[in-house]
Amino acid sequence: MAHLPRGSYRLFIPMRPCVLLLFTMAASCTFFQRKGVKDGDAIARVGNEYLYASDLENVTRHLHGADSIAALKQYAENWVRRRLLLQKAKEYIPEDEAGITRKLQEYREALLLYEYEREYITQKLDTAVTEQELQDWYERLKGDFELEKDVYRVNFVRLKPDAPDREQFKLWLLHAKTQEDTLKLNGYCRELSSGYNISEGLWYEEDKLLQLFPLSKFELQQLAANRKYQEFQRNDLLLYMRVNEVLRKGEPAPLDFIKDNLIKAILEKRKLKMLDKAYERIYREGLEKKEAEILLP
Repeated sequence: MAHLPRGSYRLFIPMRPCVLLLFTMAASCTFFQRKGVKDGDAIARVGNEYLYASDLENVTRHLHGADSIAALKQYAENWVRRRLLLQKAKEYIPEDEAGITRKLQEYREALLLYEYEREYITQKLDTAVTEQELQDWYERLKGDFELEKDVYRVNFVRLKPDAPDREQFKLWLLHAKTQEDTLKLNGYCRELSSGYNISEGLWYEEDKLLQLFPLSKFELQQLAANRKYQEFQRNDLLLYMRVNEVLRKGEPAPLDFIKDNLIKAILEKRKLKMLDKAYERIYREGLEKKEAEILLP
């Protein structure tokens, strides 16, 4: 998520919602001429400030239909409401007293720096994160990520009940002894399963696992107890599943559960370090080239 630089300001100007913009995204001055309003004629006024038909050249193109006049009136009304609100705000808060000009300048500078940082990061930031970096960060921070629910690491294969060579498949799944057996098992799963993981396994919270797989809570507890593949047949699905590991509520979350958060943290730290170096370099270069100086003794 992008952040404005430290010390920046957010500009907030209250604004009433305007459905009118949905109508006035498109129209042209020819509309006013067609309706008898000459281009340049005033269509609204607040004090000495006028809204002219020509002001709407770029927002009234291709305006058609019976609601067109109503839409224009709504635009004018919305403009009048906003100008009156600003007029009242100036009466209560004089510009010099409120420091509006200074705040606008600070906001402009903050926005300019934000856009510079965003472009610099897009061009320069290395977003590659190695498995070793993830593991190192995980070891340092895993105590900060406690599980709120029990989680299970499972292997599974989903098959159709009429899948061919099922007995051979079960031999490979349950009793693979050679690298060739493992390769044949993977090939079978790629060709005939509707979903599988037979390597390291995937982590699921208990409720999520029970939603994704047609198991009862009792059957899941049995799997967690024996840690062996079991076969489950549900209508047009044949499921083979094994629970490899269980982590309980309150224990550190597994790496797979917090991987995305760790990657964000790594990149955020990398980004801040890169920007600090860039800003320090700009400062030093400015001094060395005599483009800037500090005049205090």
